[in-house]
Amino acid sequence: MVKHFVEKFVKDDGTNSVVLVNENYQIIEPVTIYLDHIANRGYSLNTITGYCRVLKTYYDWLAKEELKFYEVTKRHVISYIKYIEKDKELKAQTINYNLTCVGSFYNYFSIMDGYLENPVLTNTTRNNFYVKNNRIKKEQFPVNFFKRKVTKDNVVKRLFKNEIEILYEAIGRLSNDEGINKRNQLLFKFMYETGCRVGETMGLRVQDYSEPHPNLEFGEIIMKRYEKLYHDDHALKTNERRIPVSMSLIYEIEQYLNEHRPLKEGVDTIFVNHVGHTKGSYMKRSGVTDIFDNLSNETGIKVTPHMLRHTHGSELEEAGYNKTYLMHRLGHESEESTHQYIHLSYESQLLAYERFLEKRRN
Repeated sequence: MVKHFVEKFVKDDGTNSVVLVNENYQIIEPVTIYLDHIANRGYSLNTITGYCRVLKTYYDWLAKEELKFYEVTKRHVISYIKYIEKDKELKAQTINYNLTCVGSFYNYFSIMDGYLENPVLTNTTRNNFYVKNNRIKKEQFPVNFFKRKVTKDNVVKRLFKNEIEILYEAIGRLSNDEGINKRNQLLFKFMYETGCRVGETMGLRVQDYSEPHPNLEFGEIIMKRYEKLYHDDHALKTNERRIPVSMSLIYEIEQYLNEHRPLKEGVDTIFVNHVGHTKGSYMKRSGVTDIFDNLSNETGIKVTPHMLRHTHGSELEEAGYNKTYLMHRLGHESEESTHQYIHLSYESQLLAYERFLEKRRN
């Protein structure tokens, strides 16, 4: 069976991209055309790479079934779903993501060239009595008949103050190396106090924060989009912005840089590796994931970098932070995106209700 591979390459303009090739290193042209299309639409490299990986699996399945991509029908899609599930049960979100990517791939060719029909989606407006007589909006179609129902789990997406204190103390003793512990504590505190994503944090440079000032209470973090990234993990997924922070955080960054951060020529990210052959080099997402996994095991409290972002947004909302300001602080385009980061505690809801009752009495 023919296998396919995702390969990185540099475009003529100096930007990074990916391409799908077979085992003979022949480029899969339809995928290349599609990826170029979504790149021109402004999709991030991380997103493009994710789509390419899904299409890599899809083309592996096509080879197994001895099908050309334009020969696939809706009946074949059931076989594709079984193929990606294999021997393990995938979450509904994962299956839906794969179907979204494949559906988008077909949608491009069905719209641009019109020579094939999307096997994942179907346009139910044709000869449909219900649609004709009930004025269903056009954007409700096409409908994905293969999409799985996503059941919401009970995983808490935010942390509470007592948990933050336990975690912060514990992350400072995961290692016997003082420098590593100081870095890990700063990493934890930075994401908790700014709400930045892990990729944004990893890509932060030594020039991206204001100078310490003894007479000022606040400083700022500057989130910038760099054209030449050290690594794909450092991509800025949100908007460029300036984030007000406490001056104490600025001083902690300064202290880490001056006293603990290993130096390596050409590397100017704030957070770097401390040991081994990569000492002084930029950190990657996998390294941060390992730290938080160890922290979860150490404390018995499930914690991820993204939970700190949710916690930051929730605490600001509970404190009455303006929603528009919160939207800009988290780097979102709309308040709807910000809303998913807000998980109000029962205590804050109770206080709000008490204020409501007091106001009604008066």
